[in-house]
This record gives sequence, C-alpha cells and structure tokens, in this order.
Amino acid sequence: MSRVSQLLLAVIIVTVWPALGCLNNGGTSHVRLLNASPGEASLNGFLGSSTFASSVAYATASDYENVVSGSPVMVIAPPGATTALIAQTLSLVSGTTYTVLASGYPESISAILLTDNISPPPAAKMNLRVINASPSLGIADVYVVAPGTALDTVTPTVSALNFQSASSYVPLLPGNYEIDFTPTGQTIVLVKTSTQSFSVGQIRTVVGLNGAVTGFTTAVLADLN
Repeated sequence: MSRVSQLLLAVIIVTVWPALGCLNNGGTSHVRLLNASPGEASLNGFLGSSTFASSVAYATASDYENVVSGSPVMVIAPPGATTALIAQTLSLVSGTTYTVLASGYPESISAILLTDNISPPPAAKMNLRVINASPSLGIADVYVVAPGTALDTVTPTVSALNFQSASSYVPLLPGNYEIDFTPTGQTIVLVKTSTQSFSVGQIRTVVGLNGAVTGFTTAVLADLN
C-alpha cells in the first residue's frame, strides 16, 4: 500500500474508530505501546473500540493491557488528533504478550508487532532482550557487559541488529551491566545505558533510540518483575 493510500485509510479510520470492532476468538492477549518515534512527544493507542495506551511519552512504554484476541484494527495517534498516524489490522493470539513498536520519524512512522516472552527465566538467571529503534543508528552490534569493560576485548552479545528489530531473549546471571550499541563491526559506542542492576527472575527489554532532539538515548522496559 502506498503512503498516500495509508494516509487516506488513516483519515477514514480515525473518524470511525470508536465504532470499530474486531474479529475475536474469545481469548485475551496482553499488549503495550512503545513510543519510539522521535518527534512524537505523546501517543495514544486504540484496538477496535478500546483504548489500550494513553499519552505514552517518547522513549517510554505503556503498561500491558488485557485486550480481546483476534484481528482488531489498531490506530495510533497523538492525543487530541483527528488524523491517525498508523492504522492497521493486527493478529493477536490468545494468551500471548506483545509490544507494539511505533518507530521511525513522524513522516515515515510504522508499527511493528513484537512477541514478548514473559515465561520465567532459567533458574538463578534473568532474561534480557534488546531492540534497535534508532533510525539514525543503522545496523548495530550490542554489548551487554560489566561496567567499564573495553569492548575490543569481548565479542558482541547481539550482532548485526537491524533497525526496528528485536533480539532473542538472552539469559544472564544477576548483577550490574551496561548495554552498549555500536555500528556493526565497530566498537565506537553511540548508544549507552547507565549501569543497570538486574535481579534473579527479572525480564527486561533495553531499547536503543534517537534522542528526542539530538543524539541518542535508551529505554529500559520491565517485562516481568
């Protein structure tokens, strides 16, 4: 579908979204919205006739919301807007947990549906996933290392992570870590978290992002515990 067609569809849907239902299978899914679109200070998310995320600030995610499984129309728009930024049909499986990644600059924003694994981590460990949501970063290597580690002495934890892509969940021993994003094949750190303290049983998602105005930033999302 062309960008013009998408915008026309968005205009049509935004005028009727309170009345939109969905084809459902009677089950429940769990969905949150991650606002990763630099330039969009706040976003709302709608599924069918229900709101699942309200006023989600840039570089943050909403809490998980229980929604009816099936094939709802999803609309994403800034608060108070009369035109949707995104309008698309999702496929939600009962009992499954999802993150809707709204990313890209406003003129090219799109939504990626990511499946989250909130099953308990292996014994005595935690699980970590990373997402590349920075349109300026390009393909990235990601290092999950003890604070102060020289990256040229270790190999990437995740290699060649594309924009709008998520890694698998990586089991880690609890402790203190930094998460560094570099251009693939290099050790020049462009995106870096502060020191993160992870505990047994936690599941976390770390997101590499453009800064709201310039530079880069990160978000650390609590998937479980």
